[in-house]
Amino acid sequence: MKLIITFFSFLYCLQSFAQTTSNQDKITKYLNDYFFQDREIIHIQFNKSLFTNDEDIAFKGYILSKNNNIPNSNTTNVQLVVYNEEDQIVEKQLLFAQYGVFSGGIHLNEKFKSGKYHFHFYTNWMNNFKEDDSFNQTIEIIDKKTRYTFETKEPDWKTAEISLFPEGGIILNDIVNTIGIKITDCNKTGIEIADGIILDSKSNEITHFHTNQMGYGVFYLKADLSEKYTLKINNDKLKITQPLGKIAETGLILSAPNNPANLNLLVILKTNEKGRQSYQNKKFTVLIQQNGNSMQQEVTFNNNKTEQPFYFDKKYLSNGVNAIRVLDEDLNEITERLTYIEEGGNPSTTLNAKTMSNDSIILSGKADVNKAYLSISVLPEKSVCLNLKKTILGTFYLNAYLEKPEPDTYFYFNPDNKTRRKDIELLLLNQNKGKYLWENIKSGPPKISFEFEKGVTINGKVEKELKPNSNNKISLVALKNNLFEQTTIDQNNDFKFEHFFVQDSTVLALQMTNEKNITVTTKIEARIARNEPRFVLGPSFEKTFCPVIKSADNVFDFQPPKVKASELKEVAIKNTFKKEVFTHKSDMSLMAKAFKFDGKEYRSVLSFLSSNGYNAGVSPTDFTVYVKEKRSSFLGESASSPNIYIDNFLVFDFNQLFNITLDQVDEIYIDQTGSSDTSITGHGTIKIFMKTGQSNNYFKPKFTTLIVTKGFAKNLNYKTAPFENQDEFNYFGTLNWSPNIELNDHQDFQIKIPKNQQKEIQVLIEGFTNDGQLISEVKKVSVGGIF
Repeated sequence: MKLIITFFSFLYCLQSFAQTTSNQDKITKYLNDYFFQDREIIHIQFNKSLFTNDEDIAFKGYILSKNNNIPNSNTTNVQLVVYNEEDQIVEKQLLFAQYGVFSGGIHLNEKFKSGKYHFHFYTNWMNNFKEDDSFNQTIEIIDKKTRYTFETKEPDWKTAEISLFPEGGIILNDIVNTIGIKITDCNKTGIEIADGIILDSKSNEITHFHTNQMGYGVFYLKADLSEKYTLKINNDKLKITQPLGKIAETGLILSAPNNPANLNLLVILKTNEKGRQSYQNKKFTVLIQQNGNSMQQEVTFNNNKTEQPFYFDKKYLSNGVNAIRVLDEDLNEITERLTYIEEGGNPSTTLNAKTMSNDSIILSGKADVNKAYLSISVLPEKSVCLNLKKTILGTFYLNAYLEKPEPDTYFYFNPDNKTRRKDIELLLLNQNKGKYLWENIKSGPPKISFEFEKGVTINGKVEKELKPNSNNKISLVALKNNLFEQTTIDQNNDFKFEHFFVQDSTVLALQMTNEKNITVTTKIEARIARNEPRFVLGPSFEKTFCPVIKSADNVFDFQPPKVKASELKEVAIKNTFKKEVFTHKSDMSLMAKAFKFDGKEYRSVLSFLSSNGYNAGVSPTDFTVYVKEKRSSFLGESASSPNIYIDNFLVFDFNQLFNITLDQVDEIYIDQTGSSDTSITGHGTIKIFMKTGQSNNYFKPKFTTLIVTKGFAKNLNYKTAPFENQDEFNYFGTLNWSPNIELNDHQDFQIKIPKNQQKEIQVLIEGFTNDGQLISEVKKVSVGGIF
């Protein structure tokens, strides 16, 4: 009989082992399937958070691959939508990303009234997932014509609310419970208190608690099912009394007392005596996981103990927030707890004021990393615009895994915060759950319905009927961007250019050529075909739910602009100069030189251009006409050509200029800056206007022009705004914005700032390396002693 019992016990053990192995495999498969498709997350650094209404808002974007923890170089299209306080869209931009970074900005105009604006950044690919990895940021714009009243940092004490977060979601009878507490006002601003207490039914003080400046705290309570507990706060600013809540007879609690100094993470699965009896012979799996990276252990209560401790080696866990889950034998989640892993330090930089040239200071920096992308904002010592809340560390390590993103992550990574690791654990204790829900993971991999957008598409149709099996092609040219592409025309006379990277306002020319590469005149219709993808989950703004408290004693009045005027004595002037009237001057910028011709000059246009800033003539090698900037003698074939227009038609074949003489020309405008052109400035613009009645058949264009309107946003040429006095600049000005710093082989960089009567400056540095290390620092640099 004993042998039979042993045999069946052996079979039971085998069955249990098979069950365990099967569950482990299922868990691994769930995670691998759900996180197989790479996800991207975006962080944005703004040059500051408060802007006057005549400034440039500037930003730098960083895109991280969640699966690989490195810059996501696959992303090219990033969508920006800007909303006002009434949730109305005031601006849209398509931003071009390369190597996981992008930069841009907005020139403020009349669309941007005084108030707060919500910037929402996302990609179309993000729409495939149930979790929100987009980026939201709120900035404020103020009108210099009105008095500005600063917001107070004081919370609205009258609207204080208390939320409790016991480990395991329950307060369990007859054990010591760890209970998180969060106190916030109606705008979710944290409230710090130092004198909270827990009372029993006889008003005896059982325990006490306090909260940090973010409103988070913790207290410990050995609960008694027969007792009723009360939470009480009684001080000058806040008086609250509320019941603690129901005590559970039994259940499971997951505790993770994370000690950063230990190499192993201690996790404890706890129950009470009644639970120990109920859970005998039941197996649970404790899973710790971030994305697809995971570790798991099986646990039972068969040793007659109510606490089951075990350890996870931190070196196998991912930096940042990790979710710890308890799963039953059917792989249903019983409870969840978040913890934070931080192994190894982040790269750091050094920054010194090196030398001064005239009124400028050279800031010399060095980082202990290679191949990094950095962005740097430099503000005056007294600036009120550095309301730093979101950092790249907080976005990628914290908010990437929280169900509700924390609006102020800098607090948790500020090196001056000596309790920051404790504060991170308090934050994670006071969460109901993480971003990735176990039920979603179990439900299967995400359905991929939204494409990974790259560039824009140009669709078009030619009017001329083509012969069957025609080899005609469409050529697309953007002269100033050195772009040249060709594509075929299908049987329906349609053509398409896909994955085209082109900025707004770029002038494109399209023409059809036959099999002999000869231009064929035909009408061509073309347009930019791009879906402007909406974000399926919708933007989650940091909205205010009650009026923000303003400080009546903290206001600022801007000085009205100075108007320079002088009184002139009455002077009689006799004008004998005959003013030339330029018909097309409004077509050009102020940088253009204008020339008027009376029909009595017979030089060629090429000769005229040669006398006015360009090398022009006929190439002796291929006998084609060229017009190049004067540097062509040094640059040779690489010298650039200007955009040349005849009667506002862009000339692509310069041979059309060969026979034109000045007696046929009414006006010529030369703008070597290129600012007269609708396309990107670069190599100059020349516009030739023919005399009325002049035959132009020989330069009739054989192409169609298209001005891009749904392409990528134009590059921001960032400029600082003027201020009327030093106080205005000290509070609201910007000393430097450098969004595109790439470290050289010596790991150093330099930026130049104006001295501007500063004794100390504030420098915000953010960025990441090619291998995914994150950099986020705020430095104060003394510059008062630089001479």
